[in-house]
Amino acid sequence: GDRDADSGAEKLNIGDELQSDGEMAHSGDDDDYFVGDIDAGNDEPEAKKQKLLSEKDVERAQKTERKSGVVYMSRVPPYMKPIQVRHMLEKYAQIGRIYLIEEDENRRKRRVKSGGNRRRQFEEGWIEFKNKKYAKAVAGMLNNTKMGGKRHGFYHDDLWNLKYLPKFKWRHLVEQLASEKAAKEQRLQTEISQSRRELDAYMKNVERAKKMSGMQAKRQAKIDSGKEVKEMEARTRNVWQRDV
Repeated sequence: GDRDADSGAEKLNIGDELQSDGEMAHSGDDDDYFVGDIDAGNDEPEAKKQKLLSEKDVERAQKTERKSGVVYMSRVPPYMKPIQVRHMLEKYAQIGRIYLIEEDENRRKRRVKSGGNRRRQFEEGWIEFKNKKYAKAVAGMLNNTKMGGKRHGFYHDDLWNLKYLPKFKWRHLVEQLASEKAAKEQRLQTEISQSRRELDAYMKNVERAKKMSGMQAKRQAKIDSGKEVKEMEARTRNVWQRDV
């Protein structure tokens, strides 16, 4: 695995360039990460408190964003976690944030119910590289190649599925996922409202049916007791008397 990493760095000419730029591969510092937040990725162990940004901080962030690049990972091997993705890629270039989408909860429940593994899986993800030049190079070099590592490692024979996204920044991902979440919530609210209307209509029909059933039961009781026949005879007699 180390030999593959060294050869990859030579192909990209990353090692010397990073040292000359005074940059080191990201080792897991979480100064700009927040757990469970798409703005931060989801591979950091602890959350950090947000601080007010100065004008210089904003300029620095904008410059960092312009320099960064995002790679799309269309398939995540079973049970691979964000921290493992970082560990396997940071030997090629400096990695920023990583965000992986968890599998559908219903799918996981069906797998567990049928006797499958209970561990959560990820389906797809995005990896932010500090330098877009390296992001494009790494994606181009590793795509459709074996992940490698130790010969008998769990992911040794899995293939990388990477695609560099030109002009795509992390904030675009945040906006995209936020829009999808809002659309999903809107669909959910629409479905809930529709279900409530259907339930109200059903309950009204039930009440109407109960009333009709009660009226029919009372009428049948009168017929059985002969009371209704007497009432009809009395009404007929009154009408005959008025006509006379």
